Amino acid sequence: MKSQPINQIRKRFRREWLLIAVDRMNPRTKVPMEGHLLAHSPHRDEIHTAMLRWKRLTLVTYSDDRLPAGYATAF
Repeated sequence: MKSQPINQIRKRFRREWLLIAVDRMNPRTKVPMEGHLLAHSPHRDEIHTAMLRWKRLTLVTYSDDRLPAGYATAF
């Protein structure tokens, strides 16, 4: 599968959780810039299960800027 910008992947899957293999990061900020989609689902648990199979750098993100009710982010 071809590497794509993370923002482009997020736009394709509204209101879904995404598992993305990171192919390129911004060297200065370490923010993921490009990758390829490994899995997507409206259910976070399915993405967590899929994440356990991968041994490389992955990104789990929600496709929309606002999380569903009951979820929060921590950095």
